[in-house]
Amino acid sequence: MSWKAGLDQLGGGDLTFLSEDGEAVVFVVVGDLVVLEGKFKGKPQVRAGIPIVTEDGFFIFITGKRLARKIGKYEKHFDDTAFMAVRHGEQGDIESRYELKLVESKEITDSLFAVKVSEFKPTMIADAVKAANDIMKQ
Repeated sequence: MSWKAGLDQLGGGDLTFLSEDGEAVVFVVVGDLVVLEGKFKGKPQVRAGIPIVTEDGFFIFITGKRLARKIGKYEKHFDDTAFMAVRHGEQGDIESRYELKLVESKEITDSLFAVKVSEFKPTMIADAVKAANDIMKQ
């Protein structure tokens, strides 16, 4: 069994986030942003849920408002552009910064859009959003 298949069985396998310094995700956006509300360490929080496709398939990318706004500036290019988000800040650091880069490699971009065509269906978003909301409420 692959890691992704195992995570799918555990629940939350269709979610991703950046939690470590230097951690990155390369993706294309495949749907509209979803506002997720929950608690972190007992305090209310609001996060952005962004439907994305990576080389590993479809995920809801859970991130903060600042990175979501950076990504949103490129909304007109979601159908032809791939992105890379990088976290700068240790785990648990609320002052972490997130860098957003446009992927310049046509090969990587084409590959991600091929995954989108072969593995993604818009109906997948609803189940992933439900899982994200469940996790946010824990």
